[in-house]
Formats: sequence, structure tokens, C-alpha cells
Amino acid sequence: MHSQPTVLDTLVYLFDYLVYEKKERPTIAEMHKELDGAGFAQKDIDRAMNWLTHLNNLQDSGADIKQLPNTYAVRQFSREEAAKITPEGQNFIRQLVQIGVLDTRLREIVIHKLMGLDEPLIGKLEINWVVLMALFNRPGQEANTVWLEQLLVNEQNTLH
Repeated sequence: MHSQPTVLDTLVYLFDYLVYEKKERPTIAEMHKELDGAGFAQKDIDRAMNWLTHLNNLQDSGADIKQLPNTYAVRQFSREEAAKITPEGQNFIRQLVQIGVLDTRLREIVIHKLMGLDEPLIGKLEINWVVLMALFNRPGQEANTVWLEQLLVNEQNTLH
């Protein structure tokens, strides 16, 4: 971890715990306890839980999300988004839409949540994690989740 964990650091740890260690969905209290036991500061736990809760609320309601009318529309990144999301990251998001991993609504949720991270720059690795978290709670997305996890493992192996 960085000297000061980011929201993404906390979320990645929590995602790993949810996917690989828990057989059933943990309660909020259990997730807090796990993060606290792993040494995360209370403010980092609160920020991560707020981020995750907001993601779930957006997926359930769709509020605060602009959706383009169809999947063939081209999404232009705003100046603020383009400054934070690397060109490689932008292309990865476009690719995920083109191959059907993200629909336009989920793409907008993912971009919204990426912009809320405290990372100064968002690249393919960060996008992959956020998309995995977004797909994790959606029924019927198991194949996309497995594909993204494999992509993530391959990406991390090439970094080492």
C-alpha cells in the first residue's frame, strides 16, 4: 500500500475479501470489522464504505447519471475526465462498451465513480478494479467478471 491508503486501496482489499474469502454476503458491520482488522484507519474505511454504498445506490436507481440514447453513440470525455483518466484508460472504457462488458448506463456509473476516487490519474488497472466491483453485484455478469479478473491477473503478472 501507499504510505496513505487511497479509497481504491481500501476497496481492492475489500473486494478481494468479498470474492475470495466470504462464501455469503457480509454485513456492513462485518466489512467494517475486516477492514479495521487489516489495519485501515476509520476515515479510510468510512470513505470506502461511502463510495461502495453510492455505487450500489447508483446501480439501483440510476440517479445522477446521464445516459446516451443508444450503444452506438460515441462518448466524449469532458475536460476534467480527460485530465484524470489516461488515454489508455479512455480507450479501455470504449473497448469494454464495444465488446458488451459495459452498457452505456453502467459506463456512466463507472466514469462517475472513477472521478470520485482520490487517485490523481486513473489508468487501465484502476478502471478494471472499478468495473469488477460494478459487475460483481449484477446478475448475469459472471462471464464478464471472470474475463476481467483474468485480464487483471495477466496485467499484474506483466508488471512483476
